Amino acid sequence: MNNYSPWSNPVDPQIFFPIQPYNKLLESLNWPDQVQWLNHWSIHGGINLASSAWPTGTKNDWIWGLGLPFLSDIERFIYGKDRTLFGISGLPGCGKTSFGRWLEAAASNLNWPVKVISMDDFYLASEALEKAMEGNPWNVPRALPGSHSIELLEEAIETWQTTGHLKVPQFDKALRQGLGDRCGWKSSTPKILVLEGWFLGCGLARDRRKTSKNQSCQTKVLSSLEQDYQYVIQSALEKYQPIWKKLKRIWHIKAIKFVYTRQWRSQQELERQKKRGTSLKGENLELFIRMIETAIPQEDLQSIKSDVLARLSSSRKVRWIGLSKENTQ
Repeated sequence: MNNYSPWSNPVDPQIFFPIQPYNKLLESLNWPDQVQWLNHWSIHGGINLASSAWPTGTKNDWIWGLGLPFLSDIERFIYGKDRTLFGISGLPGCGKTSFGRWLEAAASNLNWPVKVISMDDFYLASEALEKAMEGNPWNVPRALPGSHSIELLEEAIETWQTTGHLKVPQFDKALRQGLGDRCGWKSSTPKILVLEGWFLGCGLARDRRKTSKNQSCQTKVLSSLEQDYQYVIQSALEKYQPIWKKLKRIWHIKAIKFVYTRQWRSQQELERQKKRGTSLKGENLELFIRMIETAIPQEDLQSIKSDVLARLSSSRKVRWIGLSKENTQ
């Protein structure tokens, strides 16, 4: 481990979050002594653990603030008798998928049976997906509540919890000229399962009679079609609530300002174009972003009932990390 840490003097120059709520988080994870925690992770590689799995340019605030604490959370359950389901929630482009890849790589290095899956893996097959997305005012091919096979997801989780065997479909967003389709299955036997998604943990609107344009953190005025379709989405979102109840722990990677998702999603599509040669562009990208901004009340997406909260700046710096109940901002 290098000479810098959140407690060093001087503090690691890539650390931007306050130390007090971070310390409370570690205490809740059964690590009240920072020196012992540092020594524990130093033995396992410290901030260099699975370093090649982080995207290029990842700063130490993600490693210290999210990576090692999340592993410490997992460690509390990895040797228990029960299989445990974690959740990661965060707006599109925040970095949760890349973070999930690192978690799997780090767990593999530690010989921990951990699997990270995405809500996106459970998109409906092409014909059913097209039917489910018919008539949405943003003309998006997927991503909305209602575009996933909830029955299949519930069955996969229940089978895994009962038998230890996990079988999940794979979805390739590049197929069908970017409309996406299923492309196979993967099987594994994890002790810890992590599910990630952009509206994971989102509850139902507090009062369906209120449109989002009246909510304090809504940044867009909704069209009449968007307002009407919010009721369709709320009805679909109701079917996800039993899944959320199965989650033992939820980590929420939250944008300090909702508008950051516009920048993040655009960057994400540029990266996808470089890697896969296909991406959302122009009007299609604008409509997709508009859907994220208006489909679900922003207040509900920003107030996920989570156990741990990380607040990100527009450049994805971790500006605050701690127990959700300690966040007063």
